[in-house]
Amino acid sequence: MAAGATSWVTRGLLGIAAGSFVLGAGVTVADVIARRLASANVPGAIEITSLLIGFGALVSMPVCYAQRNHVTAKLLSEISPSRFARPLGRTGAWASLAFAAVMLWIMGKNTWDKLGSPETSRDLGLSMPWLLGFVTVTLAFALVAALIGLRREYQDPRG
Repeated sequence: MAAGATSWVTRGLLGIAAGSFVLGAGVTVADVIARRLASANVPGAIEITSLLIGFGALVSMPVCYAQRNHVTAKLLSEISPSRFARPLGRTGAWASLAFAAVMLWIMGKNTWDKLGSPETSRDLGLSMPWLLGFVTVTLAFALVAALIGLRREYQDPRG
């Protein structure tokens, strides 16, 4: 049951991330075409693209942490799996946990400082406290996922 829910959440988050990346690229392409053909631009294109690409990266973080996908561990662990897989996996899991905790701390403090602020994003006029709050909640999920990845790393029967 839990594995099915985890799989559903993983597919959902990765689908949302992929959709965000595609939409971000689409806004950029639409802006370039509009500039070329109509000498006009898509209003807020840079901000929309930044938000979509950042959102895609943000929602993929919990999946990467929980599944222990550490890019730096792949090359050495392929050269000598019995020697490098476990220490690099554990190092990557601890680094993921530390990074997630630091990012949550920084963003949480920033969000706390902005609560009640009337500040909005430059082009779209989106509420900064709401945007920062969303990022903070997502980073909290990333921290939980990093903890799950760390636990899995120590429970893994390999090497």
